[in-house]
Amino acid sequence: MQKRFWINIIFIVANAICFAQNGYYDNLSEALANKDSVVSLCIKKQKLTTFPMEILELRNLERLDISRNYISEIPQQINTLSKLHYLNAAQNYIKELPKEIAVLPLDTIILWDNMIRSFDSSFASLPLRYIDLRAIQMTRKEQKAIKNLFPKARIRKDHPCNCGSRKE
Repeated sequence: MQKRFWINIIFIVANAICFAQNGYYDNLSEALANKDSVVSLCIKKQKLTTFPMEILELRNLERLDISRNYISEIPQQINTLSKLHYLNAAQNYIKELPKEIAVLPLDTIILWDNMIRSFDSSFASLPLRYIDLRAIQMTRKEQKAIKNLFPKARIRKDHPCNCGSRKE
C-alpha cells in the first residue's frame, strides 16, 4: 500500500513538472515567476472579481482560462497578448468584450453563461472557428446578427428566447 502511495506521488510530481515544461500553469503566482515560459494559464474557480492585470505580463500566452469566476469586465489592454488564440471566460458576469480584442488571433472564445448578447462589428476580423454562447438568453435577431458576424465559426447557442419584442 505504501509503495503505491509513493508511486502516485512521483507520478503527480512528474506530471506537474511536465505541464510546467510545456508552458501550462494553473497558479498565477507561479506563472508570473516564469513569465517567458507561460503558454497556457488556467485560473478558473479562483473567486476572482476582477481580471488580474498581471496576466498582461505573460507575452507568450496562447491559452487563457478564467472561467467560473465573478469577473465582469475584460480590460482593453488584453490586446497586448498578441499570441492569444483561446479564451475561456465562461460563467462570469461579462456584458461585453472590448473592441480592442479584435486585433488578436483568437480562434476560440468560450463565453457561455455570461451576459453578452452582441459583438462590435470590428470582431468580424477575428479568425474565429468556435464560439460558445450557451446559457445566454438571446432573441432570434441577436443570434442571427452573431451568425452573420462570424459566418465561418461554429457557434454553440441555446434556443432563442421570446424576451423583448415579438416583432422579429
